[in-house]
Amino acid sequence: MKIRHCSSKLFCLILRGLSGNEVIVAQSPSEHPVNYDAGADLLHKYQTEWNQLHLLAEDNAHKAEEVSEMISLLHHQMSEQWKKMDTITSCMDSMPQLVKSIENAMKDMENIKLLINDVEHQLLKLDDVVEEQELQEQMLNERFQLAVYRSKKLKELEKISGELEADHKEKVTDLEQKINIKLKERQEIFNQVFQQDMRQYIISGMIPVMKSSSNGGRDEVSLEDIEIEDDTDALDELLNS
Repeated sequence: MKIRHCSSKLFCLILRGLSGNEVIVAQSPSEHPVNYDAGADLLHKYQTEWNQLHLLAEDNAHKAEEVSEMISLLHHQMSEQWKKMDTITSCMDSMPQLVKSIENAMKDMENIKLLINDVEHQLLKLDDVVEEQELQEQMLNERFQLAVYRSKKLKELEKISGELEADHKEKVTDLEQKINIKLKERQEIFNQVFQQDMRQYIISGMIPVMKSSSNGGRDEVSLEDIEIEDDTDALDELLNS
């Protein structure tokens, strides 16, 4: 607006100058006296107006530069705004795809949730299997320890049994030896008594009978008083021994 105002003002001044010049030229020297200072005044007037116009032009040039800078800044801002609008438009255009991607992501999250639940369930099963395996290993270890303990005890039992058997055999052998010695001693005594009885029978025809300790000594009996039993096993056993 200022530029247009200045241009209008300059145009009016030029018209005034031209119109004033024409008036001066149109006047006849015969009608008016010649004013030689009129040219100087007119020149001064034009110089003054031209100087004003020059100052106005410089001022307008500075203002035009400011306006140009403002326009450049505004153009830059508008360009940035247009870029942002393009970005927003692109985002709006990609919004359906973004919504679809979000829906797919939500479905994937549901699938992942189900997968996590399945993994947790499988982990619980794995824990049960591990516990069962550990229990079986512990049972096998205890069975092994029991087998080792049983084998050890069996060996100890066999050793003790062998020792007891050897001790028993030794005791049985000692007892048999003692019994044999006693039997031999009794056999010798019986033989001696038998020999004495036989000699007594040959001499007197009587067999002495052993009395109990209450009667004391031996009573002699005749051969007729002796009753011979049919069972001669004891006599045969005595004679054979």
